[in-house]
Amino acid sequence: MNRVAIVTGGGSGIGEATARALARDGCTVAVADINLAGAQRVAASLPGGGHVAVHTDVTEERAVEALFDEAENKLGPVAVTACVAGAVFMTPGHKPSIVDMTTENWIKSEALNARAPFLCIRSMLQRRTRAPVADGRIVTVSSMSGIVFESPPGPAYSAAKAANIHLVRIAALEAAPLGITVNTVAPGLTDTPAVRGDLTVEQIAAARKMIPIGRLGRPEEIAEIIAFLASPRSGFITGAVIEAHGGRQPP
Repeated sequence: MNRVAIVTGGGSGIGEATARALARDGCTVAVADINLAGAQRVAASLPGGGHVAVHTDVTEERAVEALFDEAENKLGPVAVTACVAGAVFMTPGHKPSIVDMTTENWIKSEALNARAPFLCIRSMLQRRTRAPVADGRIVTVSSMSGIVFESPPGPAYSAAKAANIHLVRIAALEAAPLGITVNTVAPGLTDTPAVRGDLTVEQIAAARKMIPIGRLGRPEEIAEIIAFLASPRSGFITGAVIEAHGGRQPP
């Protein structure tokens, strides 16, 4: 049975790995990214056929509605929404504090890391209320930074990811009568292009020493968790926060 999936942030990193995992599992994927070239590259390389690339700014309400419209018009009712798009807005190598953080930084972080999942979850639930699907799934990517007291990426990112986590818990209750589960994956430090751009080599080396497994996570490892949560096999899991941190326990 073909299932239609939307993956935001699908043009690189964890989003790209998620699109590949879902396509491998039989989904037809709408790869959404603000970087259209990246989304097109990924969509064209996925196994199976019929995948599409959609240029989307997931922080904008109209853009998210247009994403769902295009995905459903071209592919059919969306059964899986994977909200992977996210970013840290910081000067490489510098962790901002509350004292020196700008309002612009706070707004940008909230928009991409908290508002965007809300917009996608709302659109999914509105559409599935009108036209139900079997085994509906919503999975977001939050962060261990939204759980622990320390905040390596800064307070704006951590606060937004904490909002992401609690949104999932609330959405799980609202989605349950529709047969839709809502969960989130909270990765620890993961080896993505964004992380390589935000942190210095020295910071990455120091972080690696604090992870019991002895390395950063791989995008494919996070994607496999998302793929399981997106599958019919995970039907009794909802409102959950799946931590993937290589053994570095919260303080």
